[in-house]
Amino acid sequence: MWEAIREELQSVDQQIGDSLASLIGTLPALLVAILVVAVFVLIARLARRLLAGVSRVSRLDPMLRGLFDQLLTAAIVVFGVAVGLGVLGIDARTIIASFGVAGLIVGFALKDLLENFISGILILWRRPFRVLDHIQVGASEGIVEEITFRTTSLRTPDGVLVLVPNAQILTQAVRNYTYLGARRTEIVLSLPPEVDPEKARAALEETARGVPGVRQEPPPETLLLGLASEGYDLHLRYWTAPDQETVQRVESAVRRAAFATLARLREPAKSAAHADGSTDAGQ
Repeated sequence: MWEAIREELQSVDQQIGDSLASLIGTLPALLVAILVVAVFVLIARLARRLLAGVSRVSRLDPMLRGLFDQLLTAAIVVFGVAVGLGVLGIDARTIIASFGVAGLIVGFALKDLLENFISGILILWRRPFRVLDHIQVGASEGIVEEITFRTTSLRTPDGVLVLVPNAQILTQAVRNYTYLGARRTEIVLSLPPEVDPEKARAALEETARGVPGVRQEPPPETLLLGLASEGYDLHLRYWTAPDQETVQRVESAVRRAAFATLARLREPAKSAAHADGSTDAGQ
């Protein structure tokens, strides 16, 4: 029995010695691999500084710049780890292939999330709108509060927060009311035939110019676009600031002023019509 124990101890000693010899033999390669990874980490830091300088010149969105920083760092470090594994004699292609298969499976599982993520990158890159712009996407309309990689937050005029998926923004028509810095409003006014259209046009345009908030350039204009036996329609157009609060407030003021102006125009017309009727009756 003692002989068996002695043989077993000798076998263990031999295995430990072989392991230490193997470790000592691979120690230079391990140090080289660690040095390679450290060098690639330094390269990643330098690349991030270079990207930061380029993004400041190009005025890249801060969120997009942060994403590019992370992707660039991850790519360089992963490549450095692959080179380090190659120095140790480990085939990195098998590991990369395994990650590729896992990434494909995760991609199918998170298809909608990835679609919104890529759409968010395109929105931040193309900039069809910015924060505080007034936009409309489908049935959703409001002020842009925040643009993330997954959703765009809109604040509606009645104070409701709407989260619109970024993929929906890229697949639907987007109306940006703030882009040109001004917005036109059109009011349709119906008048009886006894009111002179030319006098009504001049009076309405003068009235609109006097309403606070109405821009003088381009000036307000009135178009005769509807005509019938019972009267005609005048389309009063004017320009204001693009935000919805201003548009609605100014429209209310213009409608009140136009109503008062039309009331003054109708009185002489009614008086003239009554006078003509009385004369005809007397004759």
